[in-house]
Amino acid sequence: MSRLFSLTFAALIAFGSFAQTASAAEDPHAAHAAAQGTQPQQGGGGHAGGMGEMMMQHMQAMREHGRKEQKGYADIVLQFSSDLKLSDEQIGKITRIHQAAQKSMEELGPKMHDSLKATHEVFLNPASDEAAIRKTAKEHTSLFNELVETALKSRNEINAVLTSDQLKQLQTKKVTP
Repeated sequence: MSRLFSLTFAALIAFGSFAQTASAAEDPHAAHAAAQGTQPQQGGGGHAGGMGEMMMQHMQAMREHGRKEQKGYADIVLQFSSDLKLSDEQIGKITRIHQAAQKSMEELGPKMHDSLKATHEVFLNPASDEAAIRKTAKEHTSLFNELVETALKSRNEINAVLTSDQLKQLQTKKVTP
């Protein structure tokens, strides 16, 4: 179960590093105010000490720099390129594998966002029956599994570029995500 959780968490990290959604560009205060039929509040949304404003600034910074803050498996391997004594050829192969995986994950990102949104909407609708909820959840799970498979395929391909000694050395490294 712990391994499944780790894989799920890793896939979510991968997804977060590649997914870009239209909703990320929206002003959350304005969207909330529109849903409530009010005007957006200034100065932290009425939260004591401007905590809401600070949180919104933090979230905006995360959206603007999200990809830069996330690491993929290739980034981790390349971080240790000197220690592993990777050749230029190995670095090139790893980079190409990463770019191909990134393209696949970028294509999956909007699909996953839409399927999660659809699942959530069906779940919240009191008129939805259990079969409809399970159907949309299954569709989302299928996309998520595709994302995990893409990430694992990329990881395995990168590991195959390394010599057995380099892989053993890499496995001893402590990584902070």
